[in-house]
Amino acid sequence: MIDPAVPVPLWGLSERGRARHAAFNAAYPIARIGAVYSSAETKARDGAAILAAAIGIAPVIVDMGGKD
Repeated sequence: MIDPAVPVPLWGLSERGRARHAAFNAAYPIARIGAVYSSAETKARDGAAILAAAIGIAPVIVDMGGKD
């Protein structure tokens, strides 16, 4: 969600973005995915959480030292 008062890495997914992730999960064979990795950026974490929840695992967040 775009918010000029918030730094870009802290922006979360919009409802449309969440819906797109859900549509991806429904359209592709995600059950064979064994791990989900994400940067610490909020949008990336949001997307990783949606995918990981759909396959019943926890996402692994990789801290890029402020470079994500």
